[in-house]
Amino acid sequence: MKFLNNKIFRYIAFLMVLGLAFTACTDMDNNYEVPDDMKRFRPVRITGANGEIAATLTWPQALFTDPGEVNYQVQISQDSLFSTIEFEKETAATTIEVSDEVLEIQVDYFARVRALGVSSAQDSEWQRTMEPFRITGEQIFLPTFDNEIGSSTVLLRWRPTSNPTSIVVSDVADNSITYTLTDADRQAAQVILEGLTPLMSYTAEIFEGTRIKGTTSFVMKEQSIFDIVIGPGDNFRAIIEDAEDGAIIGLQAGTYDVIDSEGAFANLRIVGKTITLQSVSGDPSDTKVNFRELTFTESGAGITVRGITFDGGPGIGAYFLNFAGGAAQFTDIIVDNCIVENVGVSFMRANRAGNNEHKMGLIQVSSSILRNHNVENYHVFHVDKLEFREIEITNSTFSSLGSRGFIGWTTNITMPVTPKITVNNVSINGLGSRNRNDVLLDCNNNLVEFTMRNSILNSMPFEGQTVGVRLIRANPDSQIVLSHTNMFNLTTGGAEPEALTLQTYVQTSNILNVDLGWNSRTTNLTLPAATPLRTASTTGGPIGDPRWAF
Repeated sequence: MKFLNNKIFRYIAFLMVLGLAFTACTDMDNNYEVPDDMKRFRPVRITGANGEIAATLTWPQALFTDPGEVNYQVQISQDSLFSTIEFEKETAATTIEVSDEVLEIQVDYFARVRALGVSSAQDSEWQRTMEPFRITGEQIFLPTFDNEIGSSTVLLRWRPTSNPTSIVVSDVADNSITYTLTDADRQAAQVILEGLTPLMSYTAEIFEGTRIKGTTSFVMKEQSIFDIVIGPGDNFRAIIEDAEDGAIIGLQAGTYDVIDSEGAFANLRIVGKTITLQSVSGDPSDTKVNFRELTFTESGAGITVRGITFDGGPGIGAYFLNFAGGAAQFTDIIVDNCIVENVGVSFMRANRAGNNEHKMGLIQVSSSILRNHNVENYHVFHVDKLEFREIEITNSTFSSLGSRGFIGWTTNITMPVTPKITVNNVSINGLGSRNRNDVLLDCNNNLVEFTMRNSILNSMPFEGQTVGVRLIRANPDSQIVLSHTNMFNLTTGGAEPEALTLQTYVQTSNILNVDLGWNSRTTNLTLPAATPLRTASTTGGPIGDPRWAF
């Protein structure tokens, strides 16, 4: 009985202690206030954004703190271990800008930030940028186009709002020439530099006092070594077709018609030879060829064209480049600094022979404009049965094109190597028709390496047309990458348009969706002054064809 009483007593005592503890905890919850120094937790991240003249660092407010309640310590270093501190600042803000007066341009940096406590023992842990950032350097140089480069002279242009004082031009051996800019140069916002060496690669730096304001590179042309120079009064078609393999033919300024002996427009036939057609001026605005079709047959046929406008309107041209005949190993096709307009069906047709019978290494389009094609059931690049190694399209514009799609390689064929397609700094506006799918790229089930970056893809389908819902088709094991590209107003068209979609195997990064105010017939693709697309490229510069950025 005594044992039972002791047991009951201990149980009652335990309940009393438990009650007192509960009451104490309740009082603590109601009355206890967390000390200020316990609120100072670290920021959860810090990011660095590149800029021309300054880099911007931002981080969120430290956890459990109010704006202005806590100060932050920011440090910047060239190495991720912060063994040497290049810059340090204490601030109550959650963003700072660091200019090129403090940091070097074109150098990678890392930053870290921590919240400061009442004492150093109460400081938070550091948070570090996951990726490096840099000040890219101000770029006041405008793009230098092919027709502005000669064999010994180059025209350099810059933003008219700038006030540069000199340009330093260096060759590959670091030999340099300094050109002092005059008031007249600054007023014109351009200068012609003379005394340069043919075929030499140069880098030009533009300065305001001692501060660098931009950098550009260019390669001088070879001195004129035309095998043939012709004028508008010569028999253009006969001279070109009779030229020898490898001939470089210079076209003096003027307009040329590709006509036969009866005066009717006729195909320009390139048979088993490779030639170069180039304007003497290097300027497509003063040298025009009115054509019906450039036809290529037999092994060895190919062409390089530079600095010329090709107009298919007068000759009712169906194709610009048409590959015909039996099995052939064609040479490279290069279209540089040209304008090709008013083509009835397709810019390039290469599907006339059997699978793999027509072979080609490189198809290259650079610094060119293709515009005003008709609505037809062909792609701009219609290469269905072609065995090719590479298609490279750079710094070019494709606008107001009624073609059913951009690149079509829709016949499944066996290839010796996986072909590579690169689209970089290209503006495409107004494309897609005939209710076709895969408007950007249709490779059916073929393997392909396709990369599109720093570009603009806008206004699909063409006015009054419809397209399928897919944008790209290829073998799922293909490597297909879209990055740093603006994709806007891409729909199926019709009464109830749907947004175009990408297959799951397409890799995307830094895709924007900015309305530029264009419709499918817009051909002036100048970027608005305040658009984020002017700094959206992989280098921090503009995306799309560079000619529209300034």
